[in-house]
Amino acid sequence: MDLIKLKSFLAITQLGSFSKAAEVLYFSQPAISAHIKELEYEYNTKLFNRVGRKIELTKSGKALVYYVESILDTFEESKKALNGLKEAGQGELSIGTSSLPGAHLVPAYLSRYKSQNPEVTFNVTISKAAEIREMVLKKKLDIGIIGSQDAGFKDTRLEEKIIGRDEMVLAIPNTHALSGKDEVSIRDLKNLELIVSFKNTLSRQAITKLFLKYDVPYSIKHEIDDKAMRISMVQNGLGCAFFTYSEIKREVNSKWFSILRIKEETLYRNIVLIHLQDISMSPTVKSFCNYLIKT
Repeated sequence: MDLIKLKSFLAITQLGSFSKAAEVLYFSQPAISAHIKELEYEYNTKLFNRVGRKIELTKSGKALVYYVESILDTFEESKKALNGLKEAGQGELSIGTSSLPGAHLVPAYLSRYKSQNPEVTFNVTISKAAEIREMVLKKKLDIGIIGSQDAGFKDTRLEEKIIGRDEMVLAIPNTHALSGKDEVSIRDLKNLELIVSFKNTLSRQAITKLFLKYDVPYSIKHEIDDKAMRISMVQNGLGCAFFTYSEIKREVNSKWFSILRIKEETLYRNIVLIHLQDISMSPTVKSFCNYLIKT
């Protein structure tokens, strides 16, 4: 049985859509539909029902999910086992990364390592930090590279090492009264109108702690999850927002807005390498981890 058919089946069950599964797996929608028809022929049963615009698993489809997950997990484990027999600089590395390091830092890490180890291939997953942690714990990923605000957070099952720091700065419109300054006191930001991300983000937590620590009042003008829109709103004078410097380096160089640093506090987002404790790494995984630590 072709594993891609099983991957197509699982993607549809997870995403609830043939079209979304096609997009994620880089197939056409007719190709995904053909995979499912072939599976249904092989199992001699219907796996999905259409209910209006929704796709729902049949009773047989629900029963199949467990076995498909098990088959694909076993396949990935077999690849890792064989990778473990290869010398450093060969084989495949499965890496999970959260969005910030994934967009701005990890590509450079991979490029530099691959230039020295051209036979290595990378399988990269981008997701939320908590989900990357869980995938590493379940051995679905060799390592994770994630942002972490609290360097003291520890999961005893994971080995964690800080491999970088990304400074957080305050972006303000060029028309703002504080524009032109490089550094201000936190008390200069009294009643600042902020554009923030949603409450459960690391950046939002760090901002809240900063203003509470110095008992400085501020107001939340807008809550927006999309980073690009927050950048555009600052540029258009609709408020101020905190970002890590790597996120807005291009905009700062283009002078789309100004940035401020806080005298009393230097805020950082730590970039953390995580992997399972007490696990025998393949030579290539160990080599890549050592490279990250020394970079």
